[in-house]
This record gives sequence, structure tokens and C-alpha cells, in this order.
Amino acid sequence: MSTRNAIRLISLAVALLIVIIGMAIKNSRENNYYELQLENEYSRAVEELTAGVNNISLLLKKSKYSGEADTINSLAGEIIAEAQISKNALSRMPTQSQSLTGLNKFLSQVGNYTLFLSKSLSVTGTLSKEQRENMENLSDTAEKISDIINDAGAKFNNIEYWSKEINKALPEENISSSLSTIEDELSDYPTLIYDGPYSDHILEKQALMTAEAFEVTEDKAKQVALKTIGSTPEDLKLQGTAKGHIDTFVFGNDWVSVSVSRFGGYPVYMRKTRQVTSSNIDYNQAVKKAKRYLDEIGITDMTETYYYTDEGICVINFAFVDGQTICYTDLIKVGVAMDTGEIMLYEASGYLTNHKTRAFQSPAHTEEEAKQLLNTDLTVRETAIALIPTDGEEKRCYEFLCSGKKGEEILVYINVSTLKEEEILILLKEDGGTLVK
Repeated sequence: MSTRNAIRLISLAVALLIVIIGMAIKNSRENNYYELQLENEYSRAVEELTAGVNNISLLLKKSKYSGEADTINSLAGEIIAEAQISKNALSRMPTQSQSLTGLNKFLSQVGNYTLFLSKSLSVTGTLSKEQRENMENLSDTAEKISDIINDAGAKFNNIEYWSKEINKALPEENISSSLSTIEDELSDYPTLIYDGPYSDHILEKQALMTAEAFEVTEDKAKQVALKTIGSTPEDLKLQGTAKGHIDTFVFGNDWVSVSVSRFGGYPVYMRKTRQVTSSNIDYNQAVKKAKRYLDEIGITDMTETYYYTDEGICVINFAFVDGQTICYTDLIKVGVAMDTGEIMLYEASGYLTNHKTRAFQSPAHTEEEAKQLLNTDLTVRETAIALIPTDGEEKRCYEFLCSGKKGEEILVYINVSTLKEEEILILLKEDGGTLVK
């Protein structure tokens, strides 16, 4: 080999080595950047969960000492908002939030039960002994949960710990093990039976779609999980199983958690953790992407109802449509990232619990008969037939979307069989979405 050729080979080798080193440095920097972003996301989630639960504890203390329905009603609205913030934060943390069934149940019930008490107080003028004891227990429970979460945040909410969490180099005592002690504290949490969607008799109802279904294998469940995610990450692993009114396989990695029912192999829950930093699509585009996703995973005959936007994710509530009847009992939530349209959230426990084949009879009374019973201050804008959950039962009603005297949007539900006014809801429209109260 000539000296010139040798020099060329050495030069090429050096150039290649420089390129390799440069790519390694670039990849290292990118990995460090994404790791830092994930650490910041986890840190924010802990701070939001801590603040949310602390605020719930404080608001409950105020509620238990109030005797005014208006005051309790106002506090209930604040508790519901803080509970939603806390649930969102919990779902973004590197813990299996599905396994924290007691904490999720508490966050679902606490505001709704307070709202129920305000309605009861406005009718009877006083709360029963049992209701006051329930409020006392809720307040005590919130304080215990608050103490545990505060301690976990003080121990683990730091860059050194999150780096270990991301790299799976966790000590025996970690944030998951600390939060799991909440379940022990909730072992004597009182059963709450009341007229509301988070009453124990509804939350503990056996899921109809899984009750008589065949058990699926872990491999089959993983195939469903991958389809639910919409991609095939190689590092998706079984992280455990969860027992409840729907038993599930729980799969996950650093950026996604997904659960699949052990019986029937239905997708139950999916949440991705990446940050959404911009808004490039609108609500209508988000709905189209959510509907396309439902079709792809085999869920049909759904219509969008209400939505809210949080942390750049538009969460749309879909209800099953049985013929002409909107079944608000059979609900699925789909969360769409407003930057790319990626599906970030899927939650179908309500649908799996209540969905079944129904044989609806023709209404015993006409829409016009029901309309005559509406308050004269209401102007009807739209009418539909809906199945709503109330008193632990499904009730089929005429749904009237009305305008009030001051322009409020109000939903009134009148039973198609008895003409009884079953429910009144007020639509709250804000920049972040549409909610009902």
C-alpha cells in the first residue's frame, strides 16, 4: 500500500471516528434533554397532586362546619375541580394509578358527595347524623392522604430521584411504594350510598361486558394493549395485574400505561405522559381524530357529548347511541393532543360496566306532553331521548336543551314513562370546554 493511500485511509478513519463521536454527543444531549423534560413533568405532577389533595383537605374542613346549602354547594364545586386536577396529576406520575383504586375512588367521590349533601340540605334544612359522620370521615381521610403525599413529595421530588426512576435504578423505598400506603389508610374508608354517579353501589357494580367473557392470555392482552396505544414499542412490558370490578393486565414503559381486561380482552385505560406544548388543531378536528380512533379499536355507534381541555389535551366524552337513545350510562373518554392529534388518553370503565343489549319500548308519553311540564322561563332549543343514571337505575327520558331567562344553557330530563322530572343540569361553557353541574 502506498503512503498516499495509507494517509487517505487514516484520514477517512479519523473522519468517521469524529462523525461517530459527534453523533454520540448529539444523542447524549438529546437523551439528556428528554430525560430532563420527563423529570420536570414528573415533578410538576407531584406538585399538582400535593396541592390538589391539600386543598381538598382544607375545603372539606370548611364544609363539615358549614350549615348553609349555598356555602356547601360552592365548596363542592371547588372540591370537584381540585379532585380533577389531582386525578390528572396522578395519571401523569410514574406509578400504576390503576392499582391505587382507593385513592382514585376517593377523588371521584369526594366532591360529588359534598354536592349531594348541599342538595339534601337545601331540601331538608339539615344534615342527618349519618351524613355528618360521613363528612367527618371524608375530612379525616383527606388529611391522612395529604400527609402521605406531602411526605412522599419531600422525600422523592428531586432530580436525583427522578433520574433513578427514569433509569429503573430505584431503591426499595420509592414513590410508588410510598403512595401504596394510602391504600392501607383507606381500608376503613366509609361506604357511601347516595344518589350520585360515584356512589359505591355504582362504582362496585360488576362490569356487564366482562361478567361472562372468557379469560384471555397475557399475550392476547398485550396485542390489545399495542393496538390501543397505536404503536408497537419494544419495551412495553407487563407491570402487574389489578383487581377490582374489572380485573386487568397492566402494561407500560416510561411514557405510556395501558390496561386490558382479563376477561374479554377489552381495552380499559390508556394514558401517555408526553408534554403537549402547542395547539395546532381545533375541537372539531380533535373529535374527528377521536372518532377515527374508536373505529380503529372496534368501538362504534358513539356520539360526542361534553369535553374539557387540560395540559394541551382535549378530553372528549362519548356516549353510546342505541337507535335514537343517547346512553349516558355507556361512556368512553378519549383524550387528543392538540399539537399533533395523537391519542393520549382512553378510559372505558363506564362503557364496560354498563353496556348491554337493550330493548326499548315506545315512550308512554309524547315529547309534546313532556315539554308542557317545563318551567315557563325555559326556551327549548333541542330535544333528544336519553338514558341517564340516577338512583342506581337507568331511566329513559326526554332531554331538553333549554335557554334560561339570562341566557343560561340548561338540560332538563323528563321521564318518558312517568313524566317525572328526573334531573336538571346546567351547562358551564368556558375556554377549556363544556362541563355540566
